[in-house]
Amino acid sequence: MLELKKVTKQFGGVTAINSLSFRVELGETFGLIGPNGAGKTTLMRIIAEGLRYNEGEIKIFGKDLSKEVLTLIGYSPQENISYDLLTVEENLKFYADLYNISYKRVEDLINIFKLPKDKKAKDLSGGYKKRLNLAISLIHNPKILILDEPSTGLDVSSRRELWELLKNLRDEGKTIILSTHHIEEAEQIIDRVAIINNGKIIAVGTVKELKKLIGVKNVIEIEGILKGLDKLSYEMAVKDSIAKIYVDDVNEALPKIVETLTNYNSKIRHLYIKEVTLEDAFLKIIGEYNEN
Repeated sequence: MLELKKVTKQFGGVTAINSLSFRVELGETFGLIGPNGAGKTTLMRIIAEGLRYNEGEIKIFGKDLSKEVLTLIGYSPQENISYDLLTVEENLKFYADLYNISYKRVEDLINIFKLPKDKKAKDLSGGYKKRLNLAISLIHNPKILILDEPSTGLDVSSRRELWELLKNLRDEGKTIILSTHHIEEAEQIIDRVAIINNGKIIAVGTVKELKKLIGVKNVIEIEGILKGLDKLSYEMAVKDSIAKIYVDDVNEALPKIVETLTNYNSKIRHLYIKEVTLEDAFLKIIGEYNEN
């Protein structure tokens, strides 16, 4: 449905997107994850806004990008796309008029997203502003929905509500392309993932395929003043006072790990055992890429 072939974008001689190629299938939820400055927003603007690129090819349903093709896309960028002094209903009617859409669609979206229709956009909470953004991007019932960091800035409760809305859209068969920093939450709805760094895609696959790259099934996460980690033979990621230790057999590994850390006078504050997540795979892949 969407295919990119060796797409490159430069800004003043700086390469933001470097020969990217991937496909997104109809009805698929496709995730783009990567550190800040990796090129995710630039890539989304190219696809959703028709931002000009230097090299490569983009096809949507086999057609080149054009004004007609771009109407198949709904785009919710990081910034708010509503008008502060208009009410929720007025904002949606404004965008409905741009697409010559019946106001019945406005009523439906207000009900679906449980929006306070008479409230001005400037008076909405962060969570409701994100809902309004999403509703606006869906006003013309697009075939493809592109979401750039949809949950950024939201509290835990608002993020959960937003992900539930996205799950419903996915279950209805909407094709979704999204970027996010909240990887573990997105893992619940993403079918395939592309990991992007420095404008390049360094890994792409299903969530299960990327998690297999860790090579083990479990993570022992330990927080505290940790000494003696270098005496352990397990693969691990350490940041500040937290160590993530990757193991296959928790029952076999845990006693050895705790004994070693205790022998070196570590002070363990918290210890968690969990299955390997997409975020663990992301950190491993990015770490290995940066080392090379």
